[in-house]
Amino acid sequence: MTKVIEQLASFTLPSYKEIPDVGLYLDQVSKYINSYLQDFKEMEVTPSMISNYAKQKMITRVNKKTYTRDQIATLILIVFAKTVLSMDHIKILLHMLNPDNTSIEKAYLFFQENLLSVLSSFQHSEVNEGKKTLTKQELMLKNTVIAIAHKMYLEQYFNHVN
Repeated sequence: MTKVIEQLASFTLPSYKEIPDVGLYLDQVSKYINSYLQDFKEMEVTPSMISNYAKQKMITRVNKKTYTRDQIATLILIVFAKTVLSMDHIKILLHMLNPDNTSIEKAYLFFQENLLSVLSSFQHSEVNEGKKTLTKQELMLKNTVIAIAHKMYLEQYFNHVN
């Protein structure tokens, strides 16, 4: 279990300013995003997936087949969100950012900071639950329940904002 915690604690995402803004091509964008997901192969994104997100207008229109920093940041958000949200709910989430004039930079930084904070919090809660030491099985079940509860919350939330 310690290896899992160490892996999560060492996970990183680029800051918004570190995301290239030179106009990457589709294959380059896929490789760039996947370079951060080496330990999470099930989350990797393919060029065809990215093209599909563009066709669904989940990112702004691609100019001359190159992707900007804002588009790449949005794609990173989509790649992570798709692990827990349907595409319809991700579209709602992305649409919800626009009326508040929330910049992609601001939304991405909020996402990045909070994801890294939650991942690092596993270090502090791995073994002890109050005074009781959890077994590996109990810890896994507890984290499964938390994931399910959050997914249930999100499903209801997005159903009510439609």
